[in-house]
Amino acid sequence: MALRVLVVDDHPAFRRALTSALRLVKDIEVAGEASGGIAACEEAEALEPDLVLMDLSMPDLSGIDAMREIHRKAPELPVVILTAHADPGVEREARDAGASGFLAKGVGLQELVSAIHQAAEGVPAVS
Repeated sequence: MALRVLVVDDHPAFRRALTSALRLVKDIEVAGEASGGIAACEEAEALEPDLVLMDLSMPDLSGIDAMREIHRKAPELPVVILTAHADPGVEREARDAGASGFLAKGVGLQELVSAIHQAAEGVPAVS
């Protein structure tokens, strides 16, 4: 059974490229996409994905705040942060808010897929 992932990023071109790449992975299914934190919360509730892959910087609701809201309703839902803000302070804040993984946007597809699987299995993922 494929792992259902909700992809959240406010940059349409990056989100489309990421979604297209994930669709090439045989045991991952893209359950849906969201362009911001508010939509991420709505889609996480509606689609009931196995994992959320989310950016931190979004115009309407930050990834940290969206993750907190998602975890308020679905505390066990893993959220992996994929961000350009790869700094230890930001990572610590994301982990404190409940992130199951924290990756820099420059990570390769293989490493990203590995981190998604680790987070889904309850193993913290960091790159």
